[in-house]
Amino acid sequence: MSVDTAERACVSRFEIVDAVKGIAIVLMVFGHTEQGCMHRQWWDGDPHVIAWIKLADAFIYSFHMPAFFFVSGLFLTRSIEKRGVRLFVLEKVKTLLYPYLLWGLIEGLSDPLTDRFRSGHKPFSIKALLLGLAEGNASWFLITLFLCIMLALAIYRLPQWTQLILALGAAYVVPDMGVTVLYAPFVNFPFVLAGMLFGAGRLNLVEKLSRRIAWSGFACILAFQAGTIWLVGETTRWNKLPIGLAGSAMLILFCRAMDGTGTSRLFVWFGESSIAIFLVAPFCQGFARELVLHLLRTTAPAPQLLIPTVVASVIPALLWWWQKPLHIEWLFRWPSAPTDVLGR
Repeated sequence: MSVDTAERACVSRFEIVDAVKGIAIVLMVFGHTEQGCMHRQWWDGDPHVIAWIKLADAFIYSFHMPAFFFVSGLFLTRSIEKRGVRLFVLEKVKTLLYPYLLWGLIEGLSDPLTDRFRSGHKPFSIKALLLGLAEGNASWFLITLFLCIMLALAIYRLPQWTQLILALGAAYVVPDMGVTVLYAPFVNFPFVLAGMLFGAGRLNLVEKLSRRIAWSGFACILAFQAGTIWLVGETTRWNKLPIGLAGSAMLILFCRAMDGTGTSRLFVWFGESSIAIFLVAPFCQGFARELVLHLLRTTAPAPQLLIPTVVASVIPALLWWWQKPLHIEWLFRWPSAPTDVLGR
C-alpha cells in the first residue's frame, strides 16, 4: 500500500469512529429530551406514546454509551506508547478531568437560575455541589471515562487473558454503592477493554468491507438488538455487556455502509464536536423545550422531541467549530490540550 493510500485509509477509519460518536451523541440528546418530557408527565394520558417512548429509550440506552466507551479504547494502547505514561495522563487530565470539573461547577452554580425550568427541584448548597463533583455525579461520562482510561493504563501491559479476567471480575463483582466513581468505571471498563483488544489496526478490516456486507451485518444486528430489547426491556448490569457490544458493532457497520456519503459527513461533524454537545446540550435542550412550550404552546411528542433534539445537537456543535474565533477553547479543554479527546 502506498503512503497516500495508507493515509486515506487511516482518515477513513477515523471518520468511521467519529461517525459512530456522532450518531451516539445525537441519540443521547434525543434520549435526554424524551426523558425530560416523561418526567413532566406530559404524555401519561396516551399509553401508546408512553409504550413506544419507553421502548425507544431502552433501545437507545442499550448501545449508545457502550459505543462511546468502545471507540475510546481503540486508540488507547497506541496513544500510551506514543506519548509515554506521564504525557498521556496529563493529556487526559486536560481533555477529560478539566472539563468535568469546570462544567460541574458551571452546572452547579447555575442551578438556582435554571431550577424553575427543570422537572426536579433541589436546594442549592456549596457542600452538595462539591460532594456531587467528588462522587462523579456531574457530567458522569467524562469522569467515568477518565477513570476507565486510568484502569486501562494500569493493566495494558498484562496478558490479554489477565486483562479480561480483571475487567469482567470487577464489572460483575464490585457492588453498586450509589457512588458513580466507585461503580460506573468498573461496569463500563469492559467496553473500553474490548476497544483496546479490537484495536485501531483492525478498523482496517472494517474499512475494507463492501457496502453490501456492511449493510447486511448492520441489518442482522439491528434485528437482534431490537428483538432483544423488545423481549427483555432495559439492559441490566448482567446483560449490558453482550448487548452493548452488539450495538457497538451495529453502529460501526452502519457507519461503514454510509462512509463517504453526505449523511456520514454530517455524523462525523457531530462526532468531532461530541464533547461540546455532551457538555452544552442540557442548557440548549431546556431552552428549546421552553421555547416550544411557550411559542408553539404544545406538549405534543413530535415538536417536543424533534426541536429540542436538533437545537441541543446543532448549537453546541457550532460552538465547538467556532471556538477559536469566539475564544472559548477553554470551555472544552485546557488551553494547551489537543482537540481530539481520544488522543489518536
